[in-house]
Amino acid sequence: MKKKLVSILLCAALAVSAFTGCGSSDPEEEAKSKAAAEGSGTESENGTETTGAEGVFTYAIGGDTGNTLNPLTADDRWGLMTCHLLYSPAYYVYADGTIDYILAESMEPSEDGLTYTMKLKEGLKWSDGEPLTADDIIYTYEEQNKQSENLFIGGEPIKFEKVDDLTVEFKLPSVCASAMEMLSSEASILPKHYFEGKNTFDINMLEEEVVGAGPYMLEEYQTGQHLKFKKNPNYANGEANIDTIVYRVIESNDTATLALQNGEIDAWIGLPDLLDPYQDNDSFNITNYSEGRVAYMRLNPKSANMQDKSYREGILYAMDREEILTAAYTDKEFFDLGYSFLPPNNSYYSDDVEKWEQDVDKAKELTAKGSKSLKLCYIEEDQVQTNQALTIQAELKEIGIEVEMVGMNQAAYMKVAYDNENTEYDIYLGGYVMGVDPDLYSSLFVSTKDNMINYNNPEIDKLFADGNATLDEAERKEIYNELQKKISEEAIFYPFGSNLRTLVTTARVGGLEEAGFVPIYTFGDLSKLELK
Repeated sequence: MKKKLVSILLCAALAVSAFTGCGSSDPEEEAKSKAAAEGSGTESENGTETTGAEGVFTYAIGGDTGNTLNPLTADDRWGLMTCHLLYSPAYYVYADGTIDYILAESMEPSEDGLTYTMKLKEGLKWSDGEPLTADDIIYTYEEQNKQSENLFIGGEPIKFEKVDDLTVEFKLPSVCASAMEMLSSEASILPKHYFEGKNTFDINMLEEEVVGAGPYMLEEYQTGQHLKFKKNPNYANGEANIDTIVYRVIESNDTATLALQNGEIDAWIGLPDLLDPYQDNDSFNITNYSEGRVAYMRLNPKSANMQDKSYREGILYAMDREEILTAAYTDKEFFDLGYSFLPPNNSYYSDDVEKWEQDVDKAKELTAKGSKSLKLCYIEEDQVQTNQALTIQAELKEIGIEVEMVGMNQAAYMKVAYDNENTEYDIYLGGYVMGVDPDLYSSLFVSTKDNMINYNNPEIDKLFADGNATLDEAERKEIYNELQKKISEEAIFYPFGSNLRTLVTTARVGGLEEAGFVPIYTFGDLSKLELK
């Protein structure tokens, strides 16, 4: 990879961090010290081997899941990655439309598109040996319907009927173009016998057994240190190739890259400016792949400062998305600019929208009578978001608006950012991966669903409903083109674009292509990874 100039802002941020320490002035020595502090040895506090051993694959994750796991409501990357190891969906739809059947043997629609029939594989078992049947499928989807309307069509829920122990029928209230993917993406199948009498889906990983149907089972969790998993002998797609998976918590990228070079971990998601030690190095492999992720800034419609649409428009005119992404990812080869809520690689993506190209004079004019002080909320351990926030702060300062940057750990951020009544913060940074079909993005904007962007507009609700209610591709294309325009015009949601994700692995890790690269989880099926 060619070395490119890092943006002035990113250099400034790194320079500041270099002078804030009160110990060693040598960055490498500092990183080594931090590695030791974060438990970089090959044993945990109670002597459990976690790194560098035969039969153990160790993956550095940038944050702790927390002691409590909830497979029904998990929505942060680390929690979802944990659920992906412990639980399985009936099937998984890849970005190219390929279907990986896991618990299910098949999923077939009726001619009228109103009934989908799922056949399960024979002899399925949970990790505790109990049989996995149609009752568990129905239980999972019914509990999903109690939590949200993400499985509703036209305001009516999908209904579920047991035919026999291996067969479930999904009854749709009306035609739904996204049904196949929606029914896959919404549910990791849950054990009815485990949760039914529990009265909660919260699992204390320090004290309780986790029962699932994923490729691995939880063996040990140490707060702030690691999660250790052993392979599940009852996994539907056969026992995993690797005996033990460890997710090791390393919040500092400097510490993680040093741990990778020292052989203490096997895999790490790398930042572009930290990849030099791995380039043209036979001891490591670098893989760039797309998650179809959209990075964005959104303005809080509950904030008193954001009630005037003209003021919001002025904020957006102050932005330069290319400068923001360059600060975050260093080089254009690691990102694509995007102007829609859909990622640029989506077949329905359109950039025929209001792009809010930077116009400083217009930004000053439109914000002249509004607030001169705003609060921006972001995830502090995420260096990408930190660099984005610094850039936005500088761009708004140019039009006379001071921005207070409020960094939070991921758990605190999720609690605040998705509190739809929060009025304290004016701007949020974020990113999402939603899937292939454009209707799956409705949970971001539709008032009766998760409404993660927190903006209620009946016209947008209706367009999403109309787009999902027809199987005519030309008609859908027209509807989603209109939707992309409408959402952009609201001046609430400002997409930056989509970034590539860079995985660095040690040369001993094999089976990468077989495991399949997917959004959020990194690998589609970790059971197919192997150690050479």
